[in-house]
Amino acid sequence: MLTVLLFVFAFNHIATRAHPATDETPPTLIVQVVDPVYIPLPEGEVTVKPVSQKGSSQPVHVDRNGYAQFWVEPGKQYVIEAQAPGFKKKSLKISIGQPKPATPTAHVQIMLKPYEGSFGK
Repeated sequence: MLTVLLFVFAFNHIATRAHPATDETPPTLIVQVVDPVYIPLPEGEVTVKPVSQKGSSQPVHVDRNGYAQFWVEPGKQYVIEAQAPGFKKKSLKISIGQPKPATPTAHVQIMLKPYEGSFGK
């Protein structure tokens, strides 16, 4: 019985590492979406996908401070797409390097420009 419990615990621990939780492992990438005067856009969405991936990925809604967190594989190139209502979509190509223990998370801030005549509405 003890062997089975240890096996289940070990399997659960490995499964958690494959899909890390925010309180256990820091994200590899944090993206913040802001407007032209650096005010966060809490209604924004961010999509991150490898450059080599064809098709689309599911967007992630940002939090109230405009942040979205991602656990991506280091050493690869990614395309970040950010959008928010009333603003033009923006894409950015980045490379994620190998993290260092002191700074395991890469930070990117994307400034979206409003559609003509929509700023301030």
